[in-house]
Amino acid sequence: MKALILYVGFVILGAIAAAAIGYYVEKHSTATISLILFLSLFFANFVGAWIATLLVMDGTLKNALARQDQLDAEKIGKAWMKQAG
Repeated sequence: MKALILYVGFVILGAIAAAAIGYYVEKHSTATISLILFLSLFFANFVGAWIATLLVMDGTLKNALARQDQLDAEKIGKAWMKQAG
């Protein structure tokens, strides 16, 4: 639950930052350039928010895909199946 709250918080902050940057660029350039920049920042924000959430939760990106956790769970399941069968 903590990760979900952090992720939503980072997405909201990133969306606000993308809108502010887009608004600033629109004042100094064209609306088309501003829209392209805003959409790029907005969608990149989802990836950045996920990476930031992982860094806050774990402090590292070593287990970002949880591969080792999956291998450990499979090993436990195979041992249980062997013992039960």
